[in-house]
Amino acid sequence: MRKPVSRRRTRLLLGASWLILILPGAIPAQTAAAPAFDVATIKPTDPNSSRRSLMLSGEKFETEGQTLKSLIVFAYGLNAGTEQQVSGGPAWVGSAMFDIDAKQDAETFAKLKILAPEMRMEQVRLMLRQLLEERFKLKIHHETKELPVYALTVVKSGSKLTPSAGLPPTPATDKPAAGAGPPDANRKLPPGWNGIRLMGRGQMEGKRATTAMLSSVFDSQPEIGGRLILDKTGLTGKYDFTLKWTPDAGIATGDAGAPADPSVPGLFTAMQEQLGLKLDATKGPVDTIVIDSAEKPSEN
Repeated sequence: MRKPVSRRRTRLLLGASWLILILPGAIPAQTAAAPAFDVATIKPTDPNSSRRSLMLSGEKFETEGQTLKSLIVFAYGLNAGTEQQVSGGPAWVGSAMFDIDAKQDAETFAKLKILAPEMRMEQVRLMLRQLLEERFKLKIHHETKELPVYALTVVKSGSKLTPSAGLPPTPATDKPAAGAGPPDANRKLPPGWNGIRLMGRGQMEGKRATTAMLSSVFDSQPEIGGRLILDKTGLTGKYDFTLKWTPDAGIATGDAGAPADPSVPGLFTAMQEQLGLKLDATKGPVDTIVIDSAEKPSEN
């Protein structure tokens, strides 16, 4: 019997056109004594606001325009490109949006600050889970479901990814500037950054990136249709690469992305031609979360 797939990621979700940095490293198991936010304010999103963000900066964790479903996706490290891994609950969990302003106390921040970025992010996820349980009265259980997925594999002619060379780089920052606009190809990055960055729709660059990172960035692209992507490449190294594709004009994302270029293929073809990788449609057992009950939080 195949084991259900459950993937956790270290990722800052800041909207389709923001810089995304994914840092390598295994995510530790949940500890018994998870830290908690010192203070947290939750309020309904202004109906006139179109801002959608989820950001960790220093000791602060802030969101704008996030539904309970999207918060659960982040808190449990689910597929960021879809909410099909979350079901159940009242009708409002996928439509009512909330802004969160939470802060760690000085002692907790000092302890988390010295952790590796991926370990620090996992602790923030645990803190958010606790916040959802306390303020949204969230109760959930896990179920394994057979869902449509993509398997990321190597084409017959072989991978075109370039193995990374040199010493391991300095870890990248996890502090994007609040309110900053979409990044471009010339945006200054920290020295020795590593991971994957999206430069708007249709452009991607990786440095010392793994195929597991690549699959987790791909499955947030609109062309994937919300499917989870499973890394079946068998590639275990770290690679440098660039990928350019023409975004599907039939998908409305609110992000103009790269200018249309008839010489640049769509995502699926570009992957094969430029990276030597392809996506095979299949089905697989996926670990999902079912909401048993939830309540809208009171403002404070």
